[in-house]
Amino acid sequence: MASVVDDLVASSLVARNRGPEVAFDSWKDVVQRSLLRFRFDCEQPRAFKGAVTKRTLADVSFIDMECDKHAAYRDQSTISAADTGYYLMTLQISGEFRMSQDDRTAALKPGLFALYDSSKPATLISGDDYKSICLRFPKKYIGSRAEESLAGITATAFECGVGLSSAVWAMVLSMSRTLDSLGNNGHLAVRNMMELVTTMLRTELAQQSLDGDERRELLLQRIREYIDTRLSDPGLDPNGIAAAHYISPRYLHSLFEGTNFTVAAWMRARRIELCQRDLADPQMINVPAAAIAARWGFKGPSHFGQVFKRETGQTPTDFRRTAMARFREQ
Repeated sequence: MASVVDDLVASSLVARNRGPEVAFDSWKDVVQRSLLRFRFDCEQPRAFKGAVTKRTLADVSFIDMECDKHAAYRDQSTISAADTGYYLMTLQISGEFRMSQDDRTAALKPGLFALYDSSKPATLISGDDYKSICLRFPKKYIGSRAEESLAGITATAFECGVGLSSAVWAMVLSMSRTLDSLGNNGHLAVRNMMELVTTMLRTELAQQSLDGDERRELLLQRIREYIDTRLSDPGLDPNGIAAAHYISPRYLHSLFEGTNFTVAAWMRARRIELCQRDLADPQMINVPAAAIAARWGFKGPSHFGQVFKRETGQTPTDFRRTAMARFREQ
């Protein structure tokens, strides 16, 4: 099943212009001009290839990166006063990436993002087939007190899933693609985007303070929202749902244990609920029950009829007939 980031990249980066591919020595220079100063290490520097594309507006840089395996380090020998005033937020598109800062390490796979502070030591390790988009922005966009507070979420992996994070990254990716065409509205558009970025980061910071039960409940809520957006897919299953949220199927099932539903039962109940809504809608009276069933992910009319009657006590036809009679009586 395609991840949220696949959908975002497909819709927002179709027309992006890839930068020229360069060897390792040139890569080091390009990265230091585009992002920050680093020390670099590479096991196979002669075989290394990488490409960077940078666009900047209103002091915010949108940086597309593709490269082979290597490591980059920021320490006291590379951190200078000129480049300490930034945060860098990176969304993984392919490959793997490890970011370490503030005694934490975030292991990023496609669909995850993380933040780091340019004023502190950091270790960044890119695997093969690494692709990402990085947003570099001045700390002033977050607010005067943000530096201390955001230290609680640096080098922490966050999911680019449904809800606010998905909306924010959709805007970042779209803005990156269309930046040169924004004209006089560009600065305002970037500032509005950064307000959403700030809201997202502060939301993630607040969630970090929650206890284990509260985090489980928030994760369960996100999973339910994810399921609701994909009920039309007959292939939706617990394994795919777990993989999309970077958890094991076993942990997914444990989240539902206190809800009186299994994962499968929850999907079935939501599908039946939505089919009931459509069957009872007078404006959909001419839409066959089989078409409604297919719309909400049932694999065939026979299966739908059996499940619907077992769950509601009526056939779809009887349910619709009763619902229409009630409507006419009103």
